[in-house]
Amino acid sequence: MNPALCYIRTALGRDELQQPKLGLKPRCRQLLFVLDGTLSIAQLGQSMPGISDLEGTLQDMLKLGLICLSSDTPAPAKTGVKESAATSSHDDLAEKLDHAMHHSTDSGNRFEDAKRHAADMMTALFGAKSSHVDKLAQASTQGELLAEVAKCKKILGAVASASKAQHFEQSVLAALQK
Repeated sequence: MNPALCYIRTALGRDELQQPKLGLKPRCRQLLFVLDGTLSIAQLGQSMPGISDLEGTLQDMLKLGLICLSSDTPAPAKTGVKESAATSSHDDLAEKLDHAMHHSTDSGNRFEDAKRHAADMMTALFGAKSSHVDKLAQASTQGELLAEVAKCKKILGAVASASKAQHFEQSVLAALQK
């Protein structure tokens, strides 16, 4: 598979994120969420190392009609090689989230501690290159931080679970209250 290819969600892929019907594993839902046509396969491999068979997962999503090639990438060459299914890959999203939620810092500045806590959790889940990690780290007011936490909560609800998303938000709010 060409490492320069970029994929984007189809309408079916967007529907799957909003109302899950296929029973995708959390890691596959996370991948589907980030496929917006801006990241190449090579970039996805670097930012999501937890997906052991990225190309196979992309091929499966393509076959299901959840994604398609982004219009500004070259068409893939037919290799004739059959990719293995990604369903056998180990999914560690919940483990990373649980680990990150129990990590806390105490610098004495509640706002900075909460900001760091939120950024650490999102980094553990989505990698340091995530735009949400940058936005959390750059928040200069509590209002900006809480607005970005709300966006991250929606993402977590889509790729993990509503309870994990709620726990994420509550842990950040608790860090602000310390």
